[in-house]
Order: sequence, then structure tokens, then C-alpha cells
Amino acid sequence: MSDFIHLIFNGANAVPTALLLFVVLYWIIVIFGFIGSDFLDIDIDVDADGDADLDLDGEGVEVSWINNVLQFFNLGKIPLMIWLTFVALPLWVMAINFNALLGFSGFFAGLIVFFPAAFVSLFLAKFLTWPFVKMFEKLDADTKAKEIIGRVGTVTSSATASSRGMAEINYDGSFLRMMIRCSENQSVKKGDQVLFIRKLNDRGVYLVEPYTSID
Repeated sequence: MSDFIHLIFNGANAVPTALLLFVVLYWIIVIFGFIGSDFLDIDIDVDADGDADLDLDGEGVEVSWINNVLQFFNLGKIPLMIWLTFVALPLWVMAINFNALLGFSGFFAGLIVFFPAAFVSLFLAKFLTWPFVKMFEKLDADTKAKEIIGRVGTVTSSATASSRGMAEINYDGSFLRMMIRCSENQSVKKGDQVLFIRKLNDRGVYLVEPYTSID
């Protein structure tokens, strides 16, 4: 056991082990409810058809290829931490085994294995995350098929301008739970009534504001 601990924490495996521990710790904290699942989940807007131009010293630099790369590896189609999980696990397995096979124990020697393993892990993650891509596309399609804007819902999880929450809508007899966020200097808590104003991004997050009915 001590040999295994030494193996996974030696210099050659330090980076992949640290990345895997970060991912595992994140999901443990989420499971026990200390943070929301959107914590550290960065919204990455990927437009496969869009072009982005940077003007450096008067010369246009085409950077749309970055969008194409992100799109290819499914980054932006699913939550960042789900994607990172499927990168970190195969990366760690490959690094541990190849470093042991080659007898690498130093940090810089481990980089010889790390970069090729990371490259391969990106392709593995692309295929491993495909079911999640389909799932989130289906969720988005279902959401877009229903008119949410202008409806009133009940908050089930508190939200502010900087953190997401959840609200429930009675839609023709069925209850839908949507991710919400408030405007600056506003917040809502569980049980509050909110009005859905607009959709914020392609992941189904809606801007809401407190709502008080006029009787």
C-alpha cells in the first residue's frame, strides 16, 4: 500500500493525481450539499459557426479555430466539471501506468508522459461524454419547446446575481424546474414568487425578478 501511495504522489504523477483529487473532492462536496453543482462551473459559449477576430497592430487574426476545437471536444456542450472528470480519470490511469513502466519518478520526466496522455484523454473524453451531450441537448430542446418567459414560478433553491438557484413552474399541469439567476443587487429565497424575464444562455439558465401579485 505504501508503495502505491508513493507511486501516485511522486513527482512524475503529481499533476495528474492533483487533478484527479480536485475532481473527486469537488463531487464529494457537491454530493453532500456543501456547494451547488454549478460551483466552479464556468459558462463557455461555443459558437461553431461564429468567427472571432482580434486586431493586433492593424492585422486581423482569425481565432474561430478555437471555437471549432472546443466544439470538437464537447467543451461548452456540457458542464465544465463533468467534462473535466472524463479527462482527469483516463489521464491519471495512463500517467500512473506508463510512468511506472518507464521508471519515471521525477517531475520533468513525468511531463514526457503527461502531455501525450493528456492529448489522448481529450479524445477519450469526447467519446465518453457523448451520452451527456445528447442528454443536455434533449433538455434544451424540451425547454425551448415550452414558453417560459413571462411565467411566474416558485423558488425551490435560493439565487442571487452571482449564484444560480432553482425555480418551479406549473406548466399545463406538469411541474418544471428551471435554473435561475437574479439581476444585480437582487436575490430570492426558497418559497418566493419570481417572474421569468429572459434566457441567459444555452444551458437553460433564466433571469428572474421577485414577483408580487396584485389582488
